[in-house]
Amino acid sequence: MKSNVKEPTIENFLAFEREYKCHQIEVEGMPIWSLYRYEVHNAIKKHTVGRVEAEQTAFEKKELLKMALNALRPFKYRNLDVVFVDDGRRNKNATTGVYENIYFDELAKRYNSVILEHPINHTHLQPNGMDNVFFTDRVAFETNIAIKLANKLNTRKHKRYTKQVEETFAPIFQALQEWFGVDLKDELTEGFVERMYYFEITKKYCSKILDKANPKLIMELCYYSMECFAMSALGKERGIPTAEYSHGFAFPTHTPMQYNPEERISVLPDAELIYSRTQEDVVHLPDNIPLITVGYPFFERERKRYKELYPREEKTICFLSTQTEGIEISKFAAAVAEAMADEYRIIYKLHPKEITFYKEKYPWLLDKKIDIIDNLENHVYRYLAESSICVSTCSATVWEGIGFGCKMVLLDIGATAKNMKFLTDTQNVPLIKDNNELINLLRDGDIVQVDPDSIFEPNAMDNICRYIDSIIK
Repeated sequence: MKSNVKEPTIENFLAFEREYKCHQIEVEGMPIWSLYRYEVHNAIKKHTVGRVEAEQTAFEKKELLKMALNALRPFKYRNLDVVFVDDGRRNKNATTGVYENIYFDELAKRYNSVILEHPINHTHLQPNGMDNVFFTDRVAFETNIAIKLANKLNTRKHKRYTKQVEETFAPIFQALQEWFGVDLKDELTEGFVERMYYFEITKKYCSKILDKANPKLIMELCYYSMECFAMSALGKERGIPTAEYSHGFAFPTHTPMQYNPEERISVLPDAELIYSRTQEDVVHLPDNIPLITVGYPFFERERKRYKELYPREEKTICFLSTQTEGIEISKFAAAVAEAMADEYRIIYKLHPKEITFYKEKYPWLLDKKIDIIDNLENHVYRYLAESSICVSTCSATVWEGIGFGCKMVLLDIGATAKNMKFLTDTQNVPLIKDNNELINLLRDGDIVQVDPDSIFEPNAMDNICRYIDSIIK
């Protein structure tokens, strides 16, 4: 990297956004930079330091057909207190056999509400045990088809969008090349244009839902999904409060949770609900978005139950994979299995989004003595309860593992050293650089245990309900 070119750190990225007022840029009324900034930062990192998230596989024709059939269901919910918006991620309850949304199901049962569920891994997990879940496959289907047709036919609208993006962002593309040393004009032009289609179609669809639902509050999971972006924008237009409930722990380098404080952005929620006071110095949204510490109800409910169902096995190690660093983590797991499989039970818990591609991307795992968890039959808590030691990077599950009493080992991959300073610098959690160091540490057994009750805010369900009630009543 040339000496006058900046590294793609979050600090430099935020400085770039401030210098060029990126969030004030609109194309046809859409704040396209705000809608695509996570992908922009990822693209810069991909072309400079080689950090890239694994991509999902394309939709198959049979999956599109199923989505089309789901899209025929009419929306029947009227005059609600709360609309919950989520990404369809569910986990199977080992006792009931029901696939639960661990963030919103219990809340949705307490209120006059509906859960809008986007397909995840191209499907919905059923049975879900709920009578107020509505599949939003129609928007996923329409956007998928619209993008395919626009790209294939190069329609008049596609040409117009492309021309406007190229002209509007020409100074930004040039500045990105000067700051970070990467030419992203073609890649970002294509991405911006596709995101315009996604946002336009999604917002129109969500608007029709809000016409009928008429909610007093919109609760979002993962505010930077397209449906949540659209709902946040519509909430501001219609005077409906919006709030994101955090779906995990944020990190200092996690782009969606880091902004310059002065930004005012129409597609962000009005409030951010977080798990832990340890996050209050980590999450930096614009300063007009309050952070409200509420805790994690599902964790409170399930920790005791899972520990009773699955007693700890002292000779069990659980590798907690991540979508971003799964390649590196899986190589560590394969090395440990090669050296220690006769001494330890070794579990490799895939991130749900890795399930569809790990056999292709992580082939070195397949011939080792490793229990690869490539399904959603059991929640990750089962494996946290069973394990004595957990190994990961900057996964949110690290904090849950600590809450289960697991001894934690962190791998020095990517931004782990920077993101997990609280644990490494104040709690003496080891940070490991190579296979031999990890194997020696596991054999020596000298790994500290962080206080399991020091992480999550207590009385979480009461805290969240108190917040919702303050809005709807």
